[in-house]
Amino acid sequence: MQTMDRRMFIKGGIGAAAGTALLGMAGCAPSATASGKLADTANDELPADLKESDFDFSIVEREPITEFAAEETYDIVVVGAGCAGVPAVLTAVEEGAKVACLQKEAVVSANGNGCSFVAKEHSTPAGIKRWRSDWARLNDWRINNDLFDYYVEYAEEAVPWVISQGRSVGIEPIEFLTDSSIRYDDGSVVAVCDATQASNQDLMTALAQKAADGGATFYYETPCVQLVQEEDGTITGAIGKQKDGTYVKLTATKGVVLAAGDYMNNESMVDRNMRDASMFPLCLVNHTGDGHILGILAGGRMAPLGHARQIHTNYIGPFMFYPFLALDVNGKRFCNETIPMSSLNISMSATYKPEDRGIHYRIFDSKTEGAVEGIPGVPPVALVGEGSAWMDPETVVSGNTLEELCEAAGIPVQEGVASIERYNELCAKGTDDDFGVAGSDMAAIDTPPFFCIKGDVGISGINAGIMVDDRYRVTDGEGNPIPGLYAAGIQAGNPCGGINWNMPGGFSNAHIFTAGRYTVIHALTGDMTPSNPASFDSIADSFIGEDGGYAWDSPACATAISVW
Repeated sequence: MQTMDRRMFIKGGIGAAAGTALLGMAGCAPSATASGKLADTANDELPADLKESDFDFSIVEREPITEFAAEETYDIVVVGAGCAGVPAVLTAVEEGAKVACLQKEAVVSANGNGCSFVAKEHSTPAGIKRWRSDWARLNDWRINNDLFDYYVEYAEEAVPWVISQGRSVGIEPIEFLTDSSIRYDDGSVVAVCDATQASNQDLMTALAQKAADGGATFYYETPCVQLVQEEDGTITGAIGKQKDGTYVKLTATKGVVLAAGDYMNNESMVDRNMRDASMFPLCLVNHTGDGHILGILAGGRMAPLGHARQIHTNYIGPFMFYPFLALDVNGKRFCNETIPMSSLNISMSATYKPEDRGIHYRIFDSKTEGAVEGIPGVPPVALVGEGSAWMDPETVVSGNTLEELCEAAGIPVQEGVASIERYNELCAKGTDDDFGVAGSDMAAIDTPPFFCIKGDVGISGINAGIMVDDRYRVTDGEGNPIPGLYAAGIQAGNPCGGINWNMPGGFSNAHIFTAGRYTVIHALTGDMTPSNPASFDSIADSFIGEDGGYAWDSPACATAISVW
């Protein structure tokens, strides 16, 4: 097993106000003429990054909206109340700004639970850059260095701020770790802190309420259907459609932050940008690329392919580190089992159909000596059995014979037993003639009781959005920022750039929190300094391990990244 050690829309010109254009998600987008002026797009085609069919799945409206049930003015308008939008709103409140949020759903909608940051004072510059290069290598050197560096620079404040804000409303992370830290062979160090919440949904719901109590206005069940754009390209507001079909126009004097999630439920966009993953189940609903389309119609561009997807299994705990025998829905072996969990979907995509629902099976036995190694020194059988958090009959089943195991798991018995017996033959031979797993990463399944993880995979995120600069300002086709428009969260930029999301643990939520917070700070001040900053020092004690220190100070500190 390869281990790397542990761890505007403008249609016909003028909108409601002189000199103002309304940008509808389903409409013609502003485009630049040779002279750099906005073209009359009344009869223009859509931007290259959009298709008419994209709007079949989106809530945005093409025709300019000129009648409003209400018109309000704010400093900041945020589109979306999730892991980027809520920190954006709460930051605006903390900074003394008047802020509103247009939210498509009836409630806050947040995902995930882990986040991370780099403690720069305990790291070395070379260690941080080498760490970045390690992750870049995993993604064919396609990561966005500016956005990765943004995470390194600002998550160290933003994540402790989120944790502290959570504590202020009675929500405490359930785990603090530093064992993703690396001490390289040249002495350089990257000190990484990971914090896990029980639920980001609960956390963001509580923080949204805190923001509302502080004066923020949330328009729930009011999706943003158009942006408001001046003739010079500046975004000056957003229009929401209320439940009763009326519209509210929110003018933003400082900026609009798009934080509307990904596009996994927009079949047209998925078919064009990520067709090779169309056979996998979707974990979320109503993620229809609305923010992407809004940004593109304002003059932005979609991130180039690939669009890094998070297609993860239901066993993302310790089991994901073991190279267990893998059988497909038909009981056939289908891959080299040392493939990281986050890339397993690649092996599945060649043969799986949508009706297979990503179902697969991982098999191991009760050996305590000579078992496959995933977590050094921990045989997999130690993770199951009575009292184990992992011995859930919906996930892990057992049997005293191979036939009994297959029946319990739902594996076609004849095919499953034959596949296991073939695997055992290869283990005895010491070489894998079928998929090329090193003999040292194989272990015969011969010691009952036998165990099967009933696996599935699903798309939990598409990490690619509209292009942004190093301040998360949405950029046009020439790389210039569109005044007044920011994007944050999973719909912003291309931090990874690879096919799969092979990034540091906790990076996803952390860069989302961070961009949500700092886009607002930049929009309000033109700078990147919060008025009431948090810091690693403010929560440092929470990361002290059982040995009384941090992993980066330990002789046992990892020497290379761990890929899951």
